[in-house]
Amino acid sequence: MERYAKGFRSFGGFLILLNIGSFFLPLTQRAQEGYAALRWSQFHYVKAALSKSLPYVGENAVPATNAQLALIFGCMALPLLLSLAAGLRGIFGGPRQRGSSALTFVALILYAALGASLSRLWPQAQPGQTYQAGVSATASVIISGCSAVAAILAIASTPKKIKKAEKKIPRVQEIKRQQAEARYSIIDQDAKREPQKEYAPGNPRGVMVGLTGIYAGAQIPMPDGEYIALGRQNDNQLIFEGQAKVSRNHCKIKWDASGGKYIICDYSSAGSFLNGSRDCLPQNLELTLEPGSVVAIGDEANTFRLE
Repeated sequence: MERYAKGFRSFGGFLILLNIGSFFLPLTQRAQEGYAALRWSQFHYVKAALSKSLPYVGENAVPATNAQLALIFGCMALPLLLSLAAGLRGIFGGPRQRGSSALTFVALILYAALGASLSRLWPQAQPGQTYQAGVSATASVIISGCSAVAAILAIASTPKKIKKAEKKIPRVQEIKRQQAEARYSIIDQDAKREPQKEYAPGNPRGVMVGLTGIYAGAQIPMPDGEYIALGRQNDNQLIFEGQAKVSRNHCKIKWDASGGKYIICDYSSAGSFLNGSRDCLPQNLELTLEPGSVVAIGDEANTFRLE
């Protein structure tokens, strides 16, 4: 779902940037018998408004009223800037951000107001003259409207924010519901669970103990010679839904009972870290770990001790 949300936001961002093109399309046109039609774009209006006038030619400079200046800057210049900000944020921002959507909706409202109030910018027509609306306002409304639809789809497909990892151990039934072929069991220690004791070296027992994060307090038996996969995707044995630092297929860990060792292979982009080190483990390489090692999955938010 997060991938779809990002796709919709990027698509909406590209669309809203098309308002830059509509800024230079004809906004107003004047037809007059015996003369070629004259056209003015939003750019002409904003440029003339800087001198507190309207962009009409063939007559003396037409001063602009305060209401007309407010309409020009508020419904032409401002939504153009909003479109630029919404487009860049939609393309380069994250899938969960909603700033680009809010800017898109505001730009749509302002362009709609421009189209409805365009006639207020026209001077008194002389005999034989006719002022008409060009395609610029309509194009801006259509572009912003389509971008707003993409923003709504992005909001609808954005996964709900997952609460930070609770200290409650997930029950076996919940794990089975997420994955039918779960190969591990979690000991439910909800009732008066005591803090984890420091690991005392001795006889390794092939158990992965959650220290922090979603699986804090859980004891996960490791089948001899069989990898357990960790990651955000549901086809992993240990699922880290909503954990941004954990990759979709982060790593896999195996218990080798004959050698009394653990074997880990990391595939992630954020990395896995051993015993508090800041250097991540090498990727795509099987490494042997001693019992008692503490492995951080992505960061210290999700850590395990291999016993």
